[in-house]
Amino acid sequence: MSGLGYLNLSLYNLSFSNGNITTNSTDWIPIAIDPAVLDKILFRIKLWQISHGYILFPLCLFGIIGNVLSLATLTRKAVRSTTISIYLRCLALADLFVLLTAIFRYRSYKLFFDDEKEKWSIYYFDPYVQVYVEPIHWMALGVSSFTTLALSLERYLAVRYPIRIKRTCTLQVVRSVIIGIMTTVLILSIPNFFAYRVGMFLRDNKSYVAVAMLTEMGRKTLYHCVYHSYLIPFLWYILPWLLLAVFSTLLSKNVRKSSKIRLDFPTSPNPNRNLTFLIIMIVVLFLICNFPNCIIVFYNLVHHTMDNDVCTHETQGLLSKTTKLYDALEVVGEILNVFNSCINFIVYCVVGTKFRRELKRLILCEKCKKKPNNRIVPNYSFQIQPRDTTTEAISTITK
Repeated sequence: MSGLGYLNLSLYNLSFSNGNITTNSTDWIPIAIDPAVLDKILFRIKLWQISHGYILFPLCLFGIIGNVLSLATLTRKAVRSTTISIYLRCLALADLFVLLTAIFRYRSYKLFFDDEKEKWSIYYFDPYVQVYVEPIHWMALGVSSFTTLALSLERYLAVRYPIRIKRTCTLQVVRSVIIGIMTTVLILSIPNFFAYRVGMFLRDNKSYVAVAMLTEMGRKTLYHCVYHSYLIPFLWYILPWLLLAVFSTLLSKNVRKSSKIRLDFPTSPNPNRNLTFLIIMIVVLFLICNFPNCIIVFYNLVHHTMDNDVCTHETQGLLSKTTKLYDALEVVGEILNVFNSCINFIVYCVVGTKFRRELKRLILCEKCKKKPNNRIVPNYSFQIQPRDTTTEAISTITK
């Protein structure tokens, strides 16, 4: 049994495929649609409105403020000259770009749009977001994942081989590692910038609208299958998650071993204990927040979409063939992914004693306060005191 459904396509950004061109409509178009499909569409509309609008937008704003404060604190003179600080600055910068681009990738800004602004966004803004902003979002995610991995590895080596790591892991080595991470992610993300382009098409013989179109490379099924279904999901999620799980386990094991050794020497100080605990917290939160995404990625690797025995890549949309459970799990993964880029600032404040002290100095702006004038001003008012000859005579006698 089928029914006749009426959907305001301007509000829900419903796209129709016309050959190699994706066009959007903003008119009320009657669609003969099955009630079950209509129910799934309405479910997705409500789900995305709540998750991408009411949850992700304030979460991104909080994370942007937190990462800006983290960058400002970690660049202060008292903490910027350590290898861990360089990793944390890179991580904060990557998370900042993740949150900035997430607002556009998930269309969270549409929370404040009315119907007219929504139409303008669909016709003139959303295609540019898809073509130019989303690749930057994937790059920032990759840098964040690999930086967390390098941070965990460095801390494990510092606990396992403390003397050797001090000689080899210098500031120059850490900077080279970060440059290598950024270069690798950039090379792997290059196809994202050439998969789509923005085309202009005449609408109603009156005005032009922008449309995101697949390029020649994007139309090849090999690109969608290899890049989106296998390469990026494996390198961005599954591989970092597995390696971080191994490194965090080894790190915790070595920390417990070193703690047992220090029980025999209670007077031996352990200045790096809080630092190790902070990095363990960062890694554990990464594992928790990215676990749903790893499940989704693994599911898609096994059950990727096939069209006449040809691997294809299906993007998220109102007419996707996925189930409600899959859609809900995907939204949970998106929220946790954004949450992971927000929570590190809270971890720094809770665990990092030195970070809290420098953050307090930054907020109170101690350098901006007027320093007290401690200059000694000479006293030029000479007063001639009468000479006490009696005291001098007594002192002479006593000698």
